[in-house]
Amino acid sequence: MNNLKSQNILEEADEMLQTAKEELCRPEEDVVHYMVCKHAYKAITKYMAGYLIGQGQAVSHSSSIADLLGKCRNINPTFQKLNLDPLLRQGDPEDLWMNSHTSNEFIDLADKTRNLVGLN
Repeated sequence: MNNLKSQNILEEADEMLQTAKEELCRPEEDVVHYMVCKHAYKAITKYMAGYLIGQGQAVSHSSSIADLLGKCRNINPTFQKLNLDPLLRQGDPEDLWMNSHTSNEFIDLADKTRNLVGLN
């Protein structure tokens, strides 16, 4: 059961990441950076949740991204390499998520998270 649930969550994460990347393929003036960041952020949380469930860990819907990362690091020290500080910056997400630099940074973090959970 956990493997099936984990696989479903990881597939959802892949869909979120793909949606974020597709948004970046639009002409620059049409890109909605907020949407890129939002989908990449959700992909990262789903990758970690799927990984944890696959490892037999309980994950609640209210778990923060910092909590998920901490649990992943407890299971696999390789997650220490994943620096999610850009996702945890203080301030209004609508201000933070409105530029191409941040969008690319979030996509990069989602790709790194995907690789760490064992999807290549």
